[in-house]
Amino acid sequence: MKYEINAGEKALELDFQTQDNRLTIRTESGDLDFEAIRIQPGSYSVLMNNRSFVVGVCSESDQRVNVNGTPVELELLDAVHLHLRELGWDTVPEVKAGLVCAQIPGLITKIFHQTGDEVNEGDPIFLMEAMKMENEIKAPVSGSILKISVQEGQTVDKGTTVIEIG
Repeated sequence: MKYEINAGEKALELDFQTQDNRLTIRTESGDLDFEAIRIQPGSYSVLMNNRSFVVGVCSESDQRVNVNGTPVELELLDAVHLHLRELGWDTVPEVKAGLVCAQIPGLITKIFHQTGDEVNEGDPIFLMEAMKMENEIKAPVSGSILKISVQEGQTVDKGTTVIEIG
């Protein structure tokens, strides 16, 4: 399976081959042979082309490792991400939707706002009772309440649009 690893300004295209505890990475400049042994959780002894390294996986970030005590920021792109980049879709900005829909069927017990009210991302916007539990639903984006499609006391199905924020 083809991957790309980015570390700072360096990018390395590679293809992984595994067998037992051994990993061979095929690159344009040649093969790299790895053997990794877990020392303790999050810490590995790695032998690469007859050179030894201690690699620690950072628990706070899934894109950071420590190699012999030196922090290294990594980005791993799989075949899907590489294809999206080829299509130019990796540069499309993330857009958060302002439609708040019911994720499960339930009863709308309280709506905290009216049409026209300003809300901030993370503000509670309504309460929904489902499976004998009351869930506080928060605004996914900041903006104005454009539309409230339900009333307090109304039962909704999964996927029903409850509030639109714009």
